[in-house]
Amino acid sequence: MMRRPPRSTLDRSSAASDVYKRQSINAEYMGILIIMVDKKPETKKRTELDDKVTITSQRPASFYVFIGKNALAHHPTIELHALGLAMSVCVSAADMLIKFGYGVLKKTIVEQVETQGRYEKIKRPKMRIVLSRAPNFTSLMEKGDALKKENAAAFATLNPTPKQARNFSHRISHSST
Repeated sequence: MMRRPPRSTLDRSSAASDVYKRQSINAEYMGILIIMVDKKPETKKRTELDDKVTITSQRPASFYVFIGKNALAHHPTIELHALGLAMSVCVSAADMLIKFGYGVLKKTIVEQVETQGRYEKIKRPKMRIVLSRAPNFTSLMEKGDALKKENAAAFATLNPTPKQARNFSHRISHSST
């Protein structure tokens, strides 16, 4: 990476500017080296979901229920992993998957792991919940897909197009004034 002069030395006649001008002489050679070194290897696209679901506290449990259902469709067992405050979201997502009949609880593991904090290592709780696919999983997924299609058809007939919705809201706002 080529260094640039600070904003205070942008004057062409300053000594600092001369140093930076001399750096640009070898810029082409350095650029070739940087391109060769910084070239990232091509990564393969993931076509299949992983059997390990890492849960954070940033998203609601319903999001992880959706991810868990999709992972169970591809794998007979999945692991829900959570660290620290995300453990409550993990338990809620696993509970919903079990309550709705998509999964069966196989194992719950709680352990303490060391993570690197800002200044020192910190011990934090880590939870892993192992769920297996329920016996009636495929029939529940088929029922869910059929319900989605019904709802989409009903939604299309009941709801106006975006243009119609704008016209309707425009009429309402003008009629109230």
